[in-house]
Amino acid sequence: MNHKMEEKIYKIGNYEFETLREYRQAQEDLEKIKYITDELDIYDPEVAIRLYTMMRDKKIRFRSEIGKSFFWCISDIVADNTQNLIEEQIARKEAEKSRRMPFHFTWQQLIGIVCIVIALACFAYYAISEYQDYRAAKMQQDLRDKLGAESAVSPPDVTGTQTAEEGTQAEEMPTESEVQEPLVMLEEYTTLYQENPELVGWLRIPDTEIDYPVMQSSMEEPDYYLRHDFAKNDDSNGTLFIDARNDYINRDTNIIIYGHNMKSGMMFGSLKKYLDAEYMNTHKTIEFHTLYEKNMYEVIAVGLSKVQYQDEQTFRYYNFLNADSEESFHEYLNNIIQLSVFGEEIDVSYGDELLTLSTCNSYTEDGRMFVLAKKVQ
Repeated sequence: MNHKMEEKIYKIGNYEFETLREYRQAQEDLEKIKYITDELDIYDPEVAIRLYTMMRDKKIRFRSEIGKSFFWCISDIVADNTQNLIEEQIARKEAEKSRRMPFHFTWQQLIGIVCIVIALACFAYYAISEYQDYRAAKMQQDLRDKLGAESAVSPPDVTGTQTAEEGTQAEEMPTESEVQEPLVMLEEYTTLYQENPELVGWLRIPDTEIDYPVMQSSMEEPDYYLRHDFAKNDDSNGTLFIDARNDYINRDTNIIIYGHNMKSGMMFGSLKKYLDAEYMNTHKTIEFHTLYEKNMYEVIAVGLSKVQYQDEQTFRYYNFLNADSEESFHEYLNNIIQLSVFGEEIDVSYGDELLTLSTCNSYTEDGRMFVLAKKVQ
C-alpha cells in the first residue's frame, strides 16, 4: 500500500483537502447546499425526489466530497419516504378490508376509482424504481470506496501451466523456459475479490459515469450478471460482465464486456453518447484493468448491429474472440467497417489486443450497439 501522505492543510469540519482548488470547490458546494436548505424543505417527499432526480441527472452538480455526502443524504430521505409510502398503502388497504360494506357505485365513481388506482400504481412503480436505482448507485459507490482497501488474506496465485502433480509425471518435469511465473493479483482488488471471486477487473471511462467492476460467470449461466449485482442480489441494473467464453488471463484477441443500456444512465446507459462523433473524439480513452494488470485502450470504432437468428448466415461481432490467422482478422475488420456509424478507416493491425463494449440499442428490434477499442499500453 502507499505510504501515508502528509497531513492536509485545508479543512472544512471533518473534511480535509489536499489542494486549494479542492478546498474552494468544497466551499462552492457548501454555498449551494445552504441555498437549497434555506429555500426548500428537503424532508418533503416531492421536494426530495425532485432534488434527487436533478442531482442524478447532473442538473445540480457538486464537485467535492461534501456535495457527494449531501447527495447521499437526499437519497436516504427518498428511500425512507418510499418505504413509508408503501407501508401506508398496505395499512390503508388492510383498514379498508376490515370495514368493507356492500356499496353501489355509479360509472363515474368507478372511473374515478380506476384512475386513482392507476395513479397510485404509477407513483409506487416510480418510487420503487427510484429506490432500486438509489440502492444500486449506493452499492457501486461502496465498491469504489472499497477499491484499494487492504486485505489481510492473500488471494491465490494463478499460472497458465499445470504443476507437476496436476499434469505431468516426475520424469516429465517442464524445463525452466516452459514454466510460467505465477500471476500476482493487484493489491487494490484483493478485498473485492474475497467478497466475490467472479470479479475479473474494473472498467472506467474518464469524464463519464462508467466506473464499475467487471464480472465473469460460468458457462452454465453466461448471462447471470444481466440480472444480478456484485453481491449476487436480484437487480434489474445488472453488473458489467465479460463474455463467459473469454480468457482474460491468457488474453484472447478480443475481450467483450456486456452491460445494460439503463435509462437512469447506470451501467452502459451513457454508451449511446458515442454515436455522436464529437463525443467519441473527446472520450477515446478507456481504462480496463484486470485483476493482474492495468491496461489503457483507445476507441477506434463505434457500430450498430442486431441479434441474429441461429440459422442466419451473417456476421456476429459478439462471436469474434480470437483471430486464428491474419486473414480471419482482416475478414472481421471488414465486417466491422460495414457496421461502423462513421464510416472511417479503422486504425488497427493484426496482433493488436481488442476490447469491445456491447449494449442494447433501440434503433431497430433486437438492436445492439458496440464500441471497439485497441490496447495502447
